[in-house]
Amino acid sequence: MTDQCQTQSTCTTKATTGECCCDMPEKLLALADEAWHELLKDKIKAEIAKSCAEGMDKLAKLVAETNKAKWTHTIKGKVKCEEYKDKIKELFSAGA
Repeated sequence: MTDQCQTQSTCTTKATTGECCCDMPEKLLALADEAWHELLKDKIKAEIAKSCAEGMDKLAKLVAETNKAKWTHTIKGKVKCEEYKDKIKELFSAGA
């Protein structure tokens, strides 16, 4: 870092954030670290996909089918509940 960036008076400051331009090199290095981690994560995902593809496909299919069945059951239950409420309303409307 140059002597120019070591004093706040020589740095230009952004009006909206109050950040010093001299912070930029450190921010860029932090951004590079973040990108490195993201890239590594993507490569790990690719390796897992290669080594576990068949098992993952079966698992994903099972979970998707079960989720669909769960929501189908939930919706049918709500329909039955609404039918029950309608029958109660009819019963009271008829002057029971």
